[in-house]
Amino acid sequence: MAAENAQIQPGDTVAVWGCGPVSQFAIASAFMLGAARVIAIDRLPQRLALARSLGVITVDYEEDVGVLTALKDLTGGIGPDACIDAVGLEAHSAQLQGTYDKVKVALLMETDRPSVLRQAIQAVRKGGTLSVPGVYGGLLHYQYNVHSGI
Repeated sequence: MAAENAQIQPGDTVAVWGCGPVSQFAIASAFMLGAARVIAIDRLPQRLALARSLGVITVDYEEDVGVLTALKDLTGGIGPDACIDAVGLEAHSAQLQGTYDKVKVALLMETDRPSVLRQAIQAVRKGGTLSVPGVYGGLLHYQYNVHSGI
């Protein structure tokens, strides 16, 4: 469903945040829908290796140059055609925004860690699609539902 919601077209480049079970299904589905390239972002070596075994380009967000920089480099500066945030409130970040989110959660000022959502929004090409099967259960979820009329 994540790949379908991303409206993947044959030849697209798709970025998937996370390499866990939901992400692995999204990766396989992206290829089934005709994606030419899939880029998976995670930090756990075994998950990255599993994604690579499917023919995916991987980005280790703790060791590489930075997710947004890597995605721009891999897409000629344009950004992926579709981005899938498959981690939701379980997001981790090695950057300053990750520390910011951890502090806000610890102080009960925030219940989600939206660093991946921010990255996906910034990364997707103009006119691209963002699919969010990752679960956001707190303030972000509430704001989205209130403002979208759900």
